Amino acid sequence: MPLSVTGIDHFVIRVADLDAGQRLFAKLGFTLTPRGFHVGGGSANHTAPLSGGNYFELIHLTPGAEAAHFFNLPAGPVALAVAPRDSQTIYAEFKALGYEVEPPRDLSRPVHLPGGTRDARFLNMSFPPIPPQSVRFFACQHLTRDLVWRPEWEAHANGAERVGEIIIVHSSPADLAATYVKLYGEAATRVDGDGLAVALGEDRICFATPQAFKARFPAVPIPSDLSKGWFAGATLRVRSLDQVASILSKAGIAAARTPSGSLVVAPSEAANTLLEFKAA
Repeated sequence: MPLSVTGIDHFVIRVADLDAGQRLFAKLGFTLTPRGFHVGGGSANHTAPLSGGNYFELIHLTPGAEAAHFFNLPAGPVALAVAPRDSQTIYAEFKALGYEVEPPRDLSRPVHLPGGTRDARFLNMSFPPIPPQSVRFFACQHLTRDLVWRPEWEAHANGAERVGEIIIVHSSPADLAATYVKLYGEAATRVDGDGLAVALGEDRICFATPQAFKARFPAVPIPSDLSKGWFAGATLRVRSLDQVASILSKAGIAAARTPSGSLVVAPSEAANTLLEFKAA
């Protein structure tokens, strides 16, 4: 039975300097939440909640937290949180599939609001190690959605509305197919000569060959070492590409048109994260 996943919840970008990351993504046209600190986690973050119901997160880990944290990867995109029907169900489904996994764990961070401070609470379940190694997967169940998505945080100058696709480059995506069919089912998993696509509700994960990635994003260099795969970045749905182009131009951030007509900001311009903007 496929995992009970409804879509992309968020993806995580690790930054070495959270102040610099905050300034950069503000220049890219995103509204970021006030800085949050995970209780007992040794990490701080900003998020960019999107009106379409998901978001991305900038996270910084203190040196003492790195060894114990559930990922230990270089700066850039490091983790993908899927949206579960509930994390306990995902846990039971992994056990039924024969995986050894830890039970879901409670996480929280204080959110400071005009009316006082409340705790945003999450029930997260870490996936077992699955390929490729460049991505850490987990399920994130929100217990206090009203503290994550608020109208004042969803109005982005670039018109971003939803993370619709996660983009990963792999030398042989077909080799990953059996794992993802096992997790998400045959109906959600499509393999062709250009890669592997996994549907998560209205969203998807795209595992592209280097050749397919280069055809899609001709102006974006590919790392020479793909032995662990490359978590390149994500596609965001926006209201208007002209609006995005104007924001980026005023900020002095280079963007290129892709053959499909979307706008792409290369990882070198966005904290090692490829950002593709597509009209909704």
